[in-house]
Amino acid sequence: MTVDLMSALAEREKKVSAFFVEEAAAYKTEPPELKDLVYAYANRGGKRLRPSVMMWCCGAMGGKEEDAFFAACGTELFHTWTLVHDDVIDNDDMRRNGPTAHKMGESFARANLGFDNDRAKEYGVDLAILTGDVLHGRAVELICRSSIEGNVSPEVTLAVVRLLETKVVDLLLSGETLDVRFEGMAVEDVSEEDIIDMMRKKTGVLYEFAAAAGAMIGLGTSDMSHKYVRALETFAGKCGIAFQLRDDILGIAADEKKLGKPIGSDIYEGKRTVIVRNALKNLGAEEKEFLLSVLGNRDASKEDAEKAIRLIKESGALDYTAALAEKYVNDALEAVNILPDSEYKDLLVSWARYMTGRTF
Repeated sequence: MTVDLMSALAEREKKVSAFFVEEAAAYKTEPPELKDLVYAYANRGGKRLRPSVMMWCCGAMGGKEEDAFFAACGTELFHTWTLVHDDVIDNDDMRRNGPTAHKMGESFARANLGFDNDRAKEYGVDLAILTGDVLHGRAVELICRSSIEGNVSPEVTLAVVRLLETKVVDLLLSGETLDVRFEGMAVEDVSEEDIIDMMRKKTGVLYEFAAAAGAMIGLGTSDMSHKYVRALETFAGKCGIAFQLRDDILGIAADEKKLGKPIGSDIYEGKRTVIVRNALKNLGAEEKEFLLSVLGNRDASKEDAEKAIRLIKESGALDYTAALAEKYVNDALEAVNILPDSEYKDLLVSWARYMTGRTF
């Protein structure tokens, strides 16, 4: 069966985006700067991959997509709070072609509260942390609507929330902790296996959740060990790792406007990626020394950063990482062989292949 993945993604993106516009308009809280930040990222668009995966997994199990819609939107808001906090940790200025939440809060404090630069910066960080906390709560509330306003049994919804607030939260924050820890370690002391483990926890686990929850809703079961739930969870987790590997490639080689954040930001932040580790293995002593001098150096000149990126490209590290991403996708596809044939299965297979071919 031939499916049009991009049209299918665009259709779900449109529905999810329209929902967030309505939610933002109806949302009431004070003070105004907190209200403005809560839906800021969500209303800048995005590919909405996690909501689409959840709805397709629901459909692949014979369920109705709309039954998973509230949970899918909740998963997107959950993802959003992790981005808000991640931007604080990484001290990033841009997200989805707009200022990050802490930068928005900083600008508000300077323009409207009369705070000096230091206090405004502090306020921006505080506000972003609080925004993330609000988003986390609203994400759970949305999933609960699956039973309050939708057709999902309370038993299934409770199991989905429990999965999110135990396994997912624990693993995701463990992955973020490892990411921060690795930045303070010598690159040679962080193995490729360590990096992949961190990726699985930081990125893959939320894809795993989207797939497992969608399958549970579609099957009408709270059994997280059901063979189809496990198969889709494995599938999506491996695709999530492939997505992050591809994302790291785009962080070096993509068009900055399409990417929505500065090219080379991982270099300035000193991120321990498969790309950097592989490049250092292949570079000569002098080139390796130069790359290490730039990695994690926020004061490095633009020229030095551009040279570092050029060395990485010339090392073959991008090709190596692309091949590794392809391997994870192939492993993911094996996991869904047991699923019955359907248009939704074909969409999931097409989405998996998209993960290693996307250009932004």
